[in-house]
Amino acid sequence: MSIAEVKLGEMRLSFQYGKVPKEVTDREIRKEPSKRAKKLRDDYLNAKISLDIEFPYWYTRKWIEEEGQHPLIRRALALKCGFEHLTPMIRAGELLVMQKTRYIRGAFVMPWTANRYPLSIEERMEHEAEEASKMSLEEVVVLAKGGGNVTQSAGNVLSISGRFGIRREEFPMLVEVCRYWKNKSSEDTCFMWAAMHPKYDQYLNMKKAVLMHVDLEYSLRHGRNVVNYQLPLQIGFKGMIDACTEKINANIKEGNADKIAFWKATIIVIEGVQAWIRNYAKEAKRLAAKEKNVKQKQEFEEIAGRLEWIAENPPRTFIEALQLCWTCHIAVVNELQISGLSPGRLGQVLYPFWKQDIKEGRITREQTLEILECMRVKFTEIEIAQSVGTIGLTGGSTFNNLCIGGVNPDGTSAENELEELIIESAMTCATPQPTLTVLYDGKLSEKFLLKAIECNKIGTGYPAWVNNRVAMEYLMKTFKDEGITLEDARAWTIGGCLEIQPGALVNGRLGAGSYSSTGVGFINMPKVLELVLWDGVDPRTKVRVFPPHGSKLETYEELYRAWQQYFYEVVTVFEEMYNLKAAAMFNIDNPIFYSALMADCIEKGLDMDRGGCRYNRTLTTWITGQVNLANSLASIKKNVYEERNFTLDELKNALINNFGYRSALETSQFSLLDQKRETDEWARIHSLCVNAPKYGNDDPYVDEIYKDVIEYWRDVVPQVKDVFGRPWVPCQLSVASHGPLGQACIASADGRLAGLTLADAAQSPYPGTDLNGPYAVLNSAVIIDHSDYQNTQLNLKVHPSCIKGTQGSRKLLELIKAYMDKGGYHIQFNVVDTRMLRDAQDHPENYRDLLVRVAGFTAYWVELSKPIQDEIIARTEYGEI
Repeated sequence: MSIAEVKLGEMRLSFQYGKVPKEVTDREIRKEPSKRAKKLRDDYLNAKISLDIEFPYWYTRKWIEEEGQHPLIRRALALKCGFEHLTPMIRAGELLVMQKTRYIRGAFVMPWTANRYPLSIEERMEHEAEEASKMSLEEVVVLAKGGGNVTQSAGNVLSISGRFGIRREEFPMLVEVCRYWKNKSSEDTCFMWAAMHPKYDQYLNMKKAVLMHVDLEYSLRHGRNVVNYQLPLQIGFKGMIDACTEKINANIKEGNADKIAFWKATIIVIEGVQAWIRNYAKEAKRLAAKEKNVKQKQEFEEIAGRLEWIAENPPRTFIEALQLCWTCHIAVVNELQISGLSPGRLGQVLYPFWKQDIKEGRITREQTLEILECMRVKFTEIEIAQSVGTIGLTGGSTFNNLCIGGVNPDGTSAENELEELIIESAMTCATPQPTLTVLYDGKLSEKFLLKAIECNKIGTGYPAWVNNRVAMEYLMKTFKDEGITLEDARAWTIGGCLEIQPGALVNGRLGAGSYSSTGVGFINMPKVLELVLWDGVDPRTKVRVFPPHGSKLETYEELYRAWQQYFYEVVTVFEEMYNLKAAAMFNIDNPIFYSALMADCIEKGLDMDRGGCRYNRTLTTWITGQVNLANSLASIKKNVYEERNFTLDELKNALINNFGYRSALETSQFSLLDQKRETDEWARIHSLCVNAPKYGNDDPYVDEIYKDVIEYWRDVVPQVKDVFGRPWVPCQLSVASHGPLGQACIASADGRLAGLTLADAAQSPYPGTDLNGPYAVLNSAVIIDHSDYQNTQLNLKVHPSCIKGTQGSRKLLELIKAYMDKGGYHIQFNVVDTRMLRDAQDHPENYRDLLVRVAGFTAYWVELSKPIQDEIIARTEYGEI
């Protein structure tokens, strides 16, 4: 069957726009890393994802010993003990060192945060109601099987969550540690607190219906923001300790025990990080002492010298500064169950160090490129231990976003030569992390923009492109009550996939100081419509989620009001639940080191969970499947209420019978590309549903419905105050949630079949339904005001031939500029021949290093689940732009 057109009856579906060459076309540009970086990257590609027990064992042991201490002091002592006992691991050839565990792709469970998923089903079901609600999601999650995933237990290795391997002899200790945290962990405690909500039982039923993807309040409570490196860069760890000591001495007479405890806890954790750094320095010296190769011996000695210096002092050189930034980043990753922690505008932060080194002849551009390649490998090695449900959301990504471009605090272009080398390193050493994002502004030079376009041609999906003007408008509106300055708005950056984060100048230097962008993720928009059609009952699980809405649904207006009624309930209950559950954890897994780095926390004497950051209105409600919902509403409006092509009951009968097709959960085919009909009984209805107006074609009929849905959600979200007393904020992206949430839905009125993956991102058309070219997609996407949201997201798939050469580069840049000029916030591209992806799916052994763009992140193809692979294959391939 041709990928260009699929004829299911007389249905209008096209998976290709414009002509492409007959032969499979590779990406235009391919570059290779230095030998050093290639060896390190190959080590990563050959490694399996492994769980380590060191940190949780020593943390828990110290936690038990320190019972009775102030909660912050107790946690700080436990963290210090964990850092002190991490085994240092340095590989020959590394220029940057320090990693999460002793394994290349190592992670560890944080049972004080989430303690249930490593335990047996029997033990988990001791919390039957809560676990049943989570397992409903796990039942529909399809996990990836390739790459470094340890999908099955074998020999001396046990598989956890279908991804992580652990040695059998270490597993009993992990279980023992997890059992200790029963009724003490954030996970257990938050559900106890949530039970106070009068609608707790309804909430559990909402979860059983998979109306939301995952509980971020304990699984990934922190992240989606940017590390502030300026304090250690400016005054070093010793200076930070001295600042806390001064604060204690200056405030002891006020009698505020919590502030004193925060400053004291900060000192303790920094001492733990210092011990960790010095242990690596000792290991580097040990390796140097026995090394015979003169060059390698010198490198080990230089590593030891750098580590000994930065353990106390601010850095003197570019490589010391980069090592310090990396150390801070990985220390925060070890402190917290965190995702989306991003280096932000790292090239601008480090530029003064690099510029001075270049001026004084301490480093060359070639050496810089090699160091940056090594940095990319280190970021890619980060792993986070997660449950099956959370893996279904993240796809295994850690979402470390490095931003380039934008403007300086004074409004001038912020591009620099180091950022050009960062782009080049992303081309020579292509890895999933860190992803790159261009903060597009009209003041950026064409040379810089075309360099970024050249990187797009590599096919890794980065850089993404975001609108500097739109982001600043969002920040000035959202943080007005917190007194945001224009300079801090200009210093903005991205945390995680695409979440807009305000900057924070620290002594005039570019820094960060905003709370984590976490919250309710991700609401299943089409599922709410299912509940309306079945009067409050989930047709898949037969669980009653809501009381009957009592409407006969005789008009489109009645249908839409019923949807609004249920959706309002979904949003408000999930937000209220998050508030209760998050508050339960503020004395369990406090962000101490993380807070110490962020602008203003030390000055205020408050950690991030208590409002210590400069900017705090970042708790977020995400949605998924909004395009499917808009398309479904348009189909019902046109076919049922206006043209009366079929009745609502006839439609429901077709939906529950999947339009005569087998379910994707049975066939393992998750897009409309590969489906076979078993009966023609509902073929006519299916054809009419598919042919109804579709978002992404510049069609006001459906685009206005999309706008109504999105703006209603925008207005509902802030009606609940967050745990800090500020309004919640709306955010649009999908991560990988469009896979599992689609698997939890029956067929929908837009013609999508049961179990098929939902539309990705936020503004992306449903695969095969955008028939009028890329500019029509852009026009549909800008029907909303993008500055009303913490982010929006649009993905396009482009055939390599249509952007080939200088002319092709300029065409792609013109498309980006046109979208930004219209007010779009974000756009990104998969530059790939769909036939290559087909072959990669059939022969994964030939494509271990193939990278693709999913939603706000890049991933190795072989480490993606089949539902996500199928959805990417099915995205419309643009042979013309």
